[in-house]
Amino acid sequence: MLTIDTPESGVAMTEVRRYPFNQMNVGDSILIDDFRVAQSARVSAINFIKRHNLCWKFSMRKMENGWRIFRIN
Repeated sequence: MLTIDTPESGVAMTEVRRYPFNQMNVGDSILIDDFRVAQSARVSAINFIKRHNLCWKFSMRKMENGWRIFRIN
């Protein structure tokens, strides 16, 4: 559920995350079965790293049942 913070209401906006990059440790991965969604997740991972000024790295690999995005560093 998305709530918008307006000065009048004083309701805080809840953070919406599509992918769990902030919870991933080195070696963790997420499996995505659609290539377009996997590409979107890869770009989101890059943006997450830049936005939070991290030295992390992610890698995307083709598997037999989809694409995996790994946190490698």
